[in-house]
Amino acid sequence: MNPELFQVFLNEYEEIRVNLEEELTETGKSELYTDLTKLIIKIADYIFREDDNVRKGIGDIMGGKVLELESERLKAEGKAIGRAEGEAIGQARGEAIGQARGEAIGQIQGEARLGSLITRLIQDQRTEEIPIVSTDSKRREQLYKEYSL
Repeated sequence: MNPELFQVFLNEYEEIRVNLEEELTETGKSELYTDLTKLIIKIADYIFREDDNVRKGIGDIMGGKVLELESERLKAEGKAIGRAEGEAIGQARGEAIGQARGEAIGQIQGEARLGSLITRLIQDQRTEEIPIVSTDSKRREQLYKEYSL
């Protein structure tokens, strides 16, 4: 095919695409625009099945710009917002659960440690110190060190 004639041919397809886009997107018919450009590409592929350059040229012009429907854009935006919110909620819940577990484990360990200290005080007949260690954290820490608890 003559290169100049080929360029004129492609320019005509570009003009068709631009006119379709203007007419159909202004009236809110983006889906129809997309369908028509796909149909034009299929027809051109059939007519010019022997000429790869022509098929590629028409495909580039007609299929080079795909309009995103407003509903598709809003759906994608909603998914992104939902994903971000979900991740934030998941992270907050995970941190809260982790903190609660840590506090529970710490409390259990503290109670077990205090229970061991009281047992040792009873074994050593130091029962008078039991009420003190239950309220005085400094004395309790001294006795933990003394008994290596």
